[in-house]
Amino acid sequence: MVETHTLRFLELVQHLVARNYRQSHLGLENVRSLCALDVAYKGDLGVAVAVREEGGKLEVRKFVGRVEFPYIPGFLFMREAPLMLEALDDLSCDLILVDGHGLAHPRRSGIATVIGVLLQVPTIGVAKSRLSGEIVREGEIEYVVIDGEKRGVKWGKYYYSPGNLTDLQDCIDLAKRGYPRILKVADRISKEEKKRV
Repeated sequence: MVETHTLRFLELVQHLVARNYRQSHLGLENVRSLCALDVAYKGDLGVAVAVREEGGKLEVRKFVGRVEFPYIPGFLFMREAPLMLEALDDLSCDLILVDGHGLAHPRRSGIATVIGVLLQVPTIGVAKSRLSGEIVREGEIEYVVIDGEKRGVKWGKYYYSPGNLTDLQDCIDLAKRGYPRILKVADRISKEEKKRV
């Protein structure tokens, strides 16, 4: 059970993170090193995996730690970001894909935004379910609209949103390539590793 005053404080942190988000068109053609982050759970342990791909070569980092914050929609960053940051430690990435939301969040501060702002690196959130907002179709694009603002895109079963130093066009370009293989690799490895802890 998390106290109401703690959640109010975390909301203030998220608002601060959102104010420090910077929109920028990265251009996927400029990405040489691509990283992906995912977490799997076994009891109260979280297994975070960071996968880096450059030139067809994969590098994998793992971190196992105790998870002491409960799952509360909108506050995923408290459970997973500390583990993800440990797994990502000293990996250099032109773009980080995070299993979760970026701006497509009630406070414009999903886990991809938190990680992107903290590290000041380009991030995109790729989520399997919608957290907030409505889907509005314009031509071939389905946008995630929250408070009248386009904050992400729905493509197939997935939701893509800018985390930091990226924009909606980067998300659309990524989505058109299909669900990122590197996220599938991170998901698979995290599930394999949790069986070993």
